[in-house]
Amino acid sequence: MNQTFRIFILSFFAVGALLTCACGGSSANKTNGDTGKVKPTDTQTISNVKFDRKFNDYARFMAGMTAMSGSSLAGMDSVASLQVNVKQFNTRWAEMDKNRLSAMRKWATDELYPKVDENLNTFYPFSGPDFLNVVQFFPKSKKYLFLANEMVGRVPNLGKMNVSQRAGYFQNIASALKDIFNRSYFITQYMGSDIPKVQGTIPLFMVFMVRTGNEVLNVEHITVDASGKAVIVAEGSNIFPSGVRITFRPEDNKNDIRTLEYFNYDITNVGVKGNAGLRAKPGFVKYVKSFGKCNSFLKAASYCPHYESFSDIKDITVQLSAALLQDDTGVPWKFLKNIFTPYLYGEYVKPIANFGGSGYFQPELAKMYKDSGNVKKLPFSLGYHFQDNKQNYMLFVKK
Repeated sequence: MNQTFRIFILSFFAVGALLTCACGGSSANKTNGDTGKVKPTDTQTISNVKFDRKFNDYARFMAGMTAMSGSSLAGMDSVASLQVNVKQFNTRWAEMDKNRLSAMRKWATDELYPKVDENLNTFYPFSGPDFLNVVQFFPKSKKYLFLANEMVGRVPNLGKMNVSQRAGYFQNIASALKDIFNRSYFITQYMGSDIPKVQGTIPLFMVFMVRTGNEVLNVEHITVDASGKAVIVAEGSNIFPSGVRITFRPEDNKNDIRTLEYFNYDITNVGVKGNAGLRAKPGFVKYVKSFGKCNSFLKAASYCPHYESFSDIKDITVQLSAALLQDDTGVPWKFLKNIFTPYLYGEYVKPIANFGGSGYFQPELAKMYKDSGNVKKLPFSLGYHFQDNKQNYMLFVKK
């Protein structure tokens, strides 16, 4: 989404590129239709946060994890046909953690944290549901703000599915994550079909959260009103929810309450295919800007920040970022060089063939990589160059 923006541009005409950069997953959101019965004792309030264990129980099932004591889904994960798929999923996850995620975490400890405030909140435009990768780099943020164009969706009603339906649903989860396993990013053209099958981005966020050692406390549909305030959209409301707020906490720290907000918006300046862009949503722009000083992350963003049509979100990202971690698909170096100190990693080469003829190559950045005597190795592969491993990452720290 990327991941959004893990968009794979199929056409290099300007209009085609704009459509891709808008991260064209389905924009149709559904309300949270889960009406499964919940025991009164399953709903609690912790630190003024509403907590319903159903969300964590469902997340663990969707992630192929063993049900915890008292789960409403206890025993439902023991079906033989489901366990075959769970075993395969667990194997692939373990391989990914060993070969990629563990190296990312160590690199963050060695290279990021000495240079940035790791406790700042995290901003991730062009994100899709990619909580998995960003949390390897910035696991201590209290708030995460994600922007992309994949459907928000809902929590699936696993309690009302039969055995066959639950097994099929888990297989859809595994299928939706295949490119995360294989490539490290989502491909939007595939997400257009994969995301609806799992009922939106919400289930994928939930899977990533529990798989990275977190407990899902609550899932609420939200939108931003004209004044720039986020408001909860109740089930059955006539207000269309443009986003979701997921409240969670680390399993090993029950008092460390955190939130992730994801908004399904067209973040071009003026809109694509007749959809209103950021300039038609001043309340939402105000809300994003109110996120304040943060660490920002951009990867596999289809070079969208290179387009003038995305100049507003590019400028907002630069404005908010105390530090910006990105690959070359993010904000071009020419917009950063006067206000950020660069730290270079990996190898900067021409964009992959899908983007090679579009003028995204940055000669000035290439020269900086060539002339700098302090370009460090990148111990992981994360992005479009997964085949040749000629990946680059850059950390920009505001002066």
